[in-house]
Amino acid sequence: MQSRLLATPERANVLLGPSWRAVKDKIMNMINDYQLMALIGRAGSGKTHMVLNICSELRREWLCMYLDAAQLTDKKLGQLLSVAVRNNEDFIKGIVRLAKSKRLNNTLSRFIKLSISELEAASLNYPVDFLAMLHDLTLAVGLKGLVLAIDEGALSQDDQSIGSFITAIHTLRNIMPRLSGLRVILTMLPDVVDYIAKNDPPLFEILNMGVVNMPDYLTEDDLMEIADIYDLNGELLGLIKASNLSMRQVICVAELKEPQRCGLQSEVEVTIS
Repeated sequence: MQSRLLATPERANVLLGPSWRAVKDKIMNMINDYQLMALIGRAGSGKTHMVLNICSELRREWLCMYLDAAQLTDKKLGQLLSVAVRNNEDFIKGIVRLAKSKRLNNTLSRFIKLSISELEAASLNYPVDFLAMLHDLTLAVGLKGLVLAIDEGALSQDDQSIGSFITAIHTLRNIMPRLSGLRVILTMLPDVVDYIAKNDPPLFEILNMGVVNMPDYLTEDDLMEIADIYDLNGELLGLIKASNLSMRQVICVAELKEPQRCGLQSEVEVTIS
């Protein structure tokens, strides 16, 4: 039943616990100076929730396009961008509305006349040119730039599309020097990072400069805040304190009040720290 508690833009409005807010603060402080950032954490640690929360706040000054790549079988850059366009249609339309009141060069003037389906096709077939145009448009309307938040680009080191995803990252990295307002935030599992470290050391070194690690477990302060909000006490609070639960499991137990529905078969089977 944890699927009921998966991150959504609505749920991501709230970020619980000082440890998780410290991660957000770190990324927000990095965003002006780092073009490529990687948010790394185990399954259920809150990566998706975090990046949705960050993207929502960044939209005050940036065009932030969130993309859930987990279920995509094709991780080429064009496919990633075309889905990003489809999923962020309203935000792109908002930029276009702003642009229509500005003096734009001929190229950008033609760009803003394209329909969403035409933008999807352009991003799929000419991803680098499309990205450059959208980037330039964000600057032209007075934003700081374009943020592409790619969630779960590779599900594991055994993901058959991990090679095309790594190629997409390289392409993004290669165009960053000429797109000063482009930012990319990736969420990754630790084993995907290990794969890149072994198979593509140069990319690993680049990623490592902008890595932010999600907390593995809750601190006492995190737990107390969650317990206060969800009115947790007694047996449930004791279970959470004694167990190595992911943030997703903790929120699941807190909301449903039924550990079995959150992947814990019984208190006996919980790993005690």
